[in-house]
This record gives sequence, C-alpha cells and structure tokens, in this order.
Amino acid sequence: MFKNYFKIAWRNLIKNKVYSIINILELAAGMAVAMLIGLWIWDEVSFDNYHINHKQIAQIITVFTDDKGEMGASPAVAMPLAEELRTKYGSDFKNVAMTSWNHGHILAVEDKKITGSGMWVEPNFPSMFSLKMIEGNMNALNDPSSFLLSASVTKS
Repeated sequence: MFKNYFKIAWRNLIKNKVYSIINILELAAGMAVAMLIGLWIWDEVSFDNYHINHKQIAQIITVFTDDKGEMGASPAVAMPLAEELRTKYGSDFKNVAMTSWNHGHILAVEDKKITGSGMWVEPNFPSMFSLKMIEGNMNALNDPSSFLLSASVTKS
C-alpha cells in the first residue's frame, strides 16, 4: 500500500515539474526559517545560564523617546539610581553594581603591553557572578588601585 502511495507521489512530481520544484523550495525555505528562529530562541533563553544565580541577575535599561519621537533603549542609567536601589529597595536587591562603558585599554609594564577591553565596576560586581578565580580573591576590587584580568587577556 505504501508502495502505491510513493508511486502516485512520484508520478505527480514528474507530471507537474514546475509546481513540484516551487513547492519543494517553499518547504525547504520554511524549514530553514523555522530552524533559524528555533536556534535564535534557544540562544536567547540559554544566554549566561552558566552563572549560579543567573535567574537573579538583571541589567537595567533606560527606554527613551528622542527628538524625532522615535523610541530607543540604552543600558545607560543615571549614577544616583544605584544608591536609590540600595537604600529604598535594599530588601529586593541583594547586590547593585554600577559599571562604566566597555572600552579598550592598554596595560604596560616596561616593554610588555597587554591590550584588551574592560570597564570600571564597583567592588561587589564579581560576587554577583560565578567567576573562577585562578589567582587572588573576589574582594580584590576593594582596593582602588587593583583590577581583575581574565585568563584570555593574560595569555595574549
């Protein structure tokens, strides 16, 4: 019985070649789009899940309307917001850490130079994430003259 179904399908494909090609291409394009959408959704829901407290980590984003009336969003917020969150909403926010923009930096000692991108962060920033320290400790940023380097930067 299945053999007959395949024979009929094959004969219809041969008989209507143009329509068959169009339908097969549409099916392939639809499947490709569905797979790409599925991969995009999977990437969005699995982003940064390697942190132990990933469900409690959030970033504040400012939504604004520009002069032309168009809406936009930016991760830039006013600096006093951190203190406001700590004082008024301290029970809801275990840690609040402000950061600067991510910029390129050069660390130089004598003739050795290391280039990489980095940002200024508050001392409690590393404790919010599941970072594996190779050397030193998480409280290193309490000293204003200290910094943290990733392993990938040190190897370059």
